[in-house]
Amino acid sequence: MPISIVPSAPVTVLRELEMLLHTLSIYGAFGITAFGWAMGQLFNWEVGPWMPYWFCAALLVYNADRLRHDPADALNIPVREAAAARLRVLSFIVLILSALVLLVLPIVQRDWLTLALVLGGALVSLNYSIPLFGFRFKDVPLLKTFFAPTIVTASVLGLPWLHLGSGSTDLATLAIGSLRSWAFLMFNMILCDLRDRGGDEACGIRSLPVVLGDKGTRWLLVALLACLEALALGALALASDAHRHIWAIMCIVGPIYLGGILLAVRRPRPERFYEWVVEGMLFLPAVAVVVAG
Repeated sequence: MPISIVPSAPVTVLRELEMLLHTLSIYGAFGITAFGWAMGQLFNWEVGPWMPYWFCAALLVYNADRLRHDPADALNIPVREAAAARLRVLSFIVLILSALVLLVLPIVQRDWLTLALVLGGALVSLNYSIPLFGFRFKDVPLLKTFFAPTIVTASVLGLPWLHLGSGSTDLATLAIGSLRSWAFLMFNMILCDLRDRGGDEACGIRSLPVVLGDKGTRWLLVALLACLEALALGALALASDAHRHIWAIMCIVGPIYLGGILLAVRRPRPERFYEWVVEGMLFLPAVAVVVAG
């Protein structure tokens, strides 16, 4: 007689919580916010006022993407796509609440610059998956890979910089740190697009991995990892005493974590690996800041 194993109630609750965190993009939104906070510490910026914007903007854009059916997603991430179909109402509520925060907060604070940036950024970001301008940025050859890293970098660095200026950060440190931030997010995006290569190619989406192929993309990731380490070492050489330990930790932990991911994705990995481990790299700079004290 076959024995069926029924998950216990705590296990079921944990699985449902995990599904909510990833399907509603809560984990990813926290990751982007933590990444922005860490960059603010390295540039001596007080970024507390901008963290709600980063968090809500991520929730808005990614939940809008989930609500729009994309044949490529059904092939690339079938588990999350099925979960998104079940959570459409909740995803729509998260989207609306996030949009309200992004609109009301700058109005209450009479911060018209931020309001203009939020409105413009939202239109551009939503056009990634929704053809607001008559086409999707996602369908432009190669732009799928470059879009998210560039938008996130512009948001987490541009928003405080336009309000605060460079502060006590010298121009060289700002330039190296900004370039490394973009390259770090590119590494994350290329990994995700490498996972999505089959579905993207089948649906006519020409991401960077689709154009380069599997082998070419892996070599690009190796080269990008080397560039990330070189930039981190450059930032370490320029760092003040307050930041030297942070960059030292990043120089050590970065290649170990990212190199480990590169080795791991040589074989097919489940969606959970990308949701937890690949997206988890966004927390690495914040961990380095906290560990360095």
